[in-house]
Amino acid sequence: MFTKKGRIPRDAARFEIESVDDSTARFRPFEATWLRPGMQVYAVDPMHRDALVARLRIVRADSARLVALVTAQVTKVTTDHFLLAVKPKVPWYRTRRFWWGAASGGLVGAAGAIVAR
Repeated sequence: MFTKKGRIPRDAARFEIESVDDSTARFRPFEATWLRPGMQVYAVDPMHRDALVARLRIVRADSARLVALVTAQVTKVTTDHFLLAVKPKVPWYRTRRFWWGAASGGLVGAAGAIVAR
């Protein structure tokens, strides 16, 4: 199972497929608020050690469900399969760790400047 950047991580979010049409699959995202239309998800077969079944792209978000369109498949997607989604990386400047470091560094620098006077 490969993505553009390598293997799908083991901690990828796993979702149960509720229904399957000819070319779409519907699933509930539950707490995964980071899922958006345009993201790629992967259908895997848990009976065959998570063998890759298909690649899908999320095309629509209904009230409590997401609809994903099959873009490439090895075998037919069924409700026995699961979807894996990789959470996108957050840019470094949007992380809490960066801002805590910037704020504490600013405070230490300001305190050092005051003491040096």
